[in-house]
Amino acid sequence: MIDEELFTTLAARKLAGEATKAEQQELERMLQEYPELRERYQLLQQYFTVSAYHSSAETEQALQRTMSRISINTTPVKRMFPWKWIGVAAAAVLITAVAVVVLRPKQQQAEVARLMERQNGKATKATIELADGSKIWLNADSKLSYPEVFNGATREVYLSGEAFFDIAANPKKPFIVHLSSGAIHVLGTSFNIRAYENEAVQTSVKTGKVAFIPVVAAGRKPDTIYITPDEKVTYTKAVADNKEDAVVREITSAEDDKAWTEGRLVFRDKTLEEIASELERTFGKRVSFDGDAPRHYRLTGSFQDNSLQDIMYYLARSKAFHYTITDSTLLITE
Repeated sequence: MIDEELFTTLAARKLAGEATKAEQQELERMLQEYPELRERYQLLQQYFTVSAYHSSAETEQALQRTMSRISINTTPVKRMFPWKWIGVAAAAVLITAVAVVVLRPKQQQAEVARLMERQNGKATKATIELADGSKIWLNADSKLSYPEVFNGATREVYLSGEAFFDIAANPKKPFIVHLSSGAIHVLGTSFNIRAYENEAVQTSVKTGKVAFIPVVAAGRKPDTIYITPDEKVTYTKAVADNKEDAVVREITSAEDDKAWTEGRLVFRDKTLEEIASELERTFGKRVSFDGDAPRHYRLTGSFQDNSLQDIMYYLARSKAFHYTITDSTLLITE
């Protein structure tokens, strides 16, 4: 029996150009297995093509013509299947889904096509100025995707890693930073986001106010977390369904949180393992430990444009551990 809901979803995503490879394969399987779906899909493709290049009035006429053709062509299908067939209703649902969810104005489609990407490797930083005048400092081992021009009602970018944002104020166009675990919504402000893979998300604000909206399971309403200047929120997503997401709010120094943009490294009561992770990104050397004890040493320090050798020298003076630096590695031992 045809899974009408699945066909509706797959066809809509395919026509939008958003279907994954697996979704495209599943849709192709359905079209091969059910010939009647092929005819309906072809009609929807024709409607999609017409609507992308004509005015809303002409699009509505195309919709009506398509609906009429689908209604006419449902008779053979009824003879083929003895059960009650709801093709017309399903087709109407699909066309509505395509028209409302899938079909974008040509201008928005162009915006998606012009998505730019900057990806920094380890020991590499970058400064990016967006079309609206906003400025972004992108840290090492981080990636930012952004449109060449902001054409829609919002300004949206995608971040993996760490970045400091200085956003040009525009109350009519909210700025949204998408993360794997949520999104940051702002109007005009400056703030730091740290969202490396397999780490808790940290957001701190220097000026203005931001709203962090975490991604939650289907059926749950996310809590919006508002963050104000010199305040930091650390969000840890639950790893099991029966666990709660963890949110820690604390006072911070926004200047220290963005110190990396000025060549400074600031560690406040960090474990040596956390510090080592930051040093690996900053200097591009693989860090390893020989012995477990040094990982848990807690250290504090502030460095300005120092070499790795200098930093390790001063850290080792405050705790008893040894280290060896080569061209490509940093080894820390007891």
